[in-house]
Amino acid sequence: MSSDTLSPAPAPAPAGQLARPFTRFKAWVFEVPALQVLVVLALATWLVITIPAIANPRSVTSILVITSLLALAAMGQTLVVILGGLDLAAPGYILFGAFMAANVAGKLAVPPVVAVLIAVLVCGGIGALIGWICHRFAVQPLVVTLGTGAALTGATLFLADGDYSSAPPTALRSLASLRGTTFGMPFPPIILIVLLCGVGMWIFLNRTAAGRRFHATGVNFRAARLTRIRTSVVWTLVFAASGALAGIAGIFIASYGSGWSQTIGEPYLFSGLAAVLVGGTIFGSIRGSYTRTLLGALTLTLLSTIIVSNGLSEAQSRIIFGIIILAVVSLYGRERHVRDRF
Repeated sequence: MSSDTLSPAPAPAPAGQLARPFTRFKAWVFEVPALQVLVVLALATWLVITIPAIANPRSVTSILVITSLLALAAMGQTLVVILGGLDLAAPGYILFGAFMAANVAGKLAVPPVVAVLIAVLVCGGIGALIGWICHRFAVQPLVVTLGTGAALTGATLFLADGDYSSAPPTALRSLASLRGTTFGMPFPPIILIVLLCGVGMWIFLNRTAAGRRFHATGVNFRAARLTRIRTSVVWTLVFAASGALAGIAGIFIASYGSGWSQTIGEPYLFSGLAAVLVGGTIFGSIRGSYTRTLLGALTLTLLSTIIVSNGLSEAQSRIIFGIIILAVVSLYGRERHVRDRF
């Protein structure tokens, strides 16, 4: 005999179980730069479909060289952002590096190794002083780096004395030239140099005690001090590295363009910071890495190529970059800060 009562409806799944897959996906996106890889692949596919002629070795090399220059300029900024600061002196460092490459190594025929060493010592020394001042007197790096960058720019222009016609020597130009070769392979050494820097940065951040101390200082420098981490040394060395790396980037940027100008470093302040943020490295983030910056630099380079190919202006491209930065920050900036999890 059949029952005239209805079987009970299955109980709804708890809200936590429904949200769990999304939570795991969100954690995966934060942990691994998979989203950035997908964006790079999508942009590369779009570029090849819309401009099939770009799929040739010379064009690919050009994109990789421009990406390498941007990634190198943003390498120090990556460390500063992970530390929780911002280095606005980057254009001044880049300008000084370009001056050393063109006017000192090129015009005065100083050996390139000496010119590079001077740029590293000067820019690194200024950066170290900035880091020490910011930590010792609890001053925002935004203010100190902005003033120092302006002073360094003025000093460099004073030393140049209006001479912007000089060019880096052949030894430096060959490192970033599109026709350059690396151990017989058809790509310039700058690409390999940046890749090796990326590997070295990954090892430092993920496999060394110094990298762990650096991350701890960026997450919460007061707590780091309680664990006997010398946070003043961390700040000094990080800003020193930022200055030295930006100075080296200026040398390569001038070598790639075979010359320099008063404004050679200015575009790299916005684009360098954009590469860091688009890569997913947020201020004081424990998951920040140079790998993300490399992907961010490649994303911006591909996007710039698409924008130029469609005839958009510089103003329109900046609007697009700004929207992308806001979108990325709205995603990664919603992650609960480590210091607030306990």
